[in-house]
Amino acid sequence: MWRENLFRERNGNYETICDQIDKMEFMTEHYLLISENKTGESRLKTDDLSNAEYHLSLAISSTAVKTVASKSIKHWKGQKRTESIAFDVGTAFHDMVLEGGINTLRGPEDRRGNKWKEARAKADFDNKLLMTESDYDLSEGMAKEIMRQPLIAEIIEHAEAVKEQSIFVKCPETNLELRCRPDLYIRSAGIVLDLKSTVDARPTSRGFESHVWNYGYDVQAAFYRYVLEIEGINVRHFYFACTEKQPPFASCLFEISDEVLDHAHNRMINVLHRIKEAESQKCFDTGWPTVNKIYLPEWMKG
Repeated sequence: MWRENLFRERNGNYETICDQIDKMEFMTEHYLLISENKTGESRLKTDDLSNAEYHLSLAISSTAVKTVASKSIKHWKGQKRTESIAFDVGTAFHDMVLEGGINTLRGPEDRRGNKWKEARAKADFDNKLLMTESDYDLSEGMAKEIMRQPLIAEIIEHAEAVKEQSIFVKCPETNLELRCRPDLYIRSAGIVLDLKSTVDARPTSRGFESHVWNYGYDVQAAFYRYVLEIEGINVRHFYFACTEKQPPFASCLFEISDEVLDHAHNRMINVLHRIKEAESQKCFDTGWPTVNKIYLPEWMKG
């Protein structure tokens, strides 16, 4: 029954979805394409998975770690992956920058009527993302602007750049299965680059830097570095390439310092142990106190 429900939710080809589920179940449980890394742990690295297939895996992702770090175990275990227009714009932006937009289609002016339904049906059949004209143009504007930044373009167009590769490893500290899908890495240069669409790309403490702390991007970066280094890929530079979501699509490149990465690494490892403990005890609560007293903040006193 759960397969049929997933089929209805995804509005896709039932046999194709079942094939994807079987593939991910087998891969998660048995580590398809097993090889040995420098620590002797089993691992998987593949270019064959689509983004949708990747997200079917039950291995722990950076999103899981960020959610536990910022909220609780309960929020991670109970969260649902949802899609929205904003989500689609971000997906299209990534596709246009990393893959030249081959997976994104410019559709009708709006989502009303048979014209949209017919275009959507064809896009779904071809496994493409259909956008309205305005949303497509918005994503395209973001992609074009970020590629006007010389260093960002140089990294993305590097001959050795590996884009959107799914990597699965086993954590040597907790024995948890971990996964990540970096937007881009260059093994020889020790570079990892992650694309971000944001409301504020200013290089100030109130600009993108505040998003790093508010959204746990430092923990994401530490998690990616950890997974990649288990895989045997040394990370020396972790970049966020950011562009604003509205014209003029101001863009900026940020590098996460070793100090930030090391600090976030300790928190990330702590979270992995909390997840391991929760899985072992089958206890997925918030961990919050039963009663929480609210006191007058310092800024209201006096």
